[in-house]
Amino acid sequence: MIRTALLLLATTGPAVALDLAECTRITHVSHGGEARHQDIGQGWVSWIEWWSQEGVYTDLHVADCQAQRVVVSRLREEYIRDRQFDRRDDGLEVFDRHLRRSPAFYSLNDLAEELARISPDTRLEDQTKESCACAAAYPDARGALEQFALN
Repeated sequence: MIRTALLLLATTGPAVALDLAECTRITHVSHGGEARHQDIGQGWVSWIEWWSQEGVYTDLHVADCQAQRVVVSRLREEYIRDRQFDRRDDGLEVFDRHLRRSPAFYSLNDLAEELARISPDTRLEDQTKESCACAAAYPDARGALEQFALN
């Protein structure tokens, strides 16, 4: 019994804590990545996903790590489809206004509705795997989600 426990500890090792700074990275060789990760508080994090090969997009992600839900809003797009728009200023203003509320009044549903008025390309969904920002800021909120690992 003791030998099995020691073997388990030796093979699993201690969990390595991530820093939010490590989440800013290139995710697709030179043309895609994540940036501007922040811990908002109350179990919430945010980041920007970007893409810039044969088209450009910028998506705002806001996640409630404990509820394992995320709002994703397309704020900029050029040449991904037959359309071009830049809603970054308006979308980030909505986001900033939401964060000026008391954290007790944060609501992903409200944020998604407000962002959808600016960007119809807004969705609220369940997280299917742990995000880097949640892993760094709220690692105990992972629950049954697939654990995030830096590649």
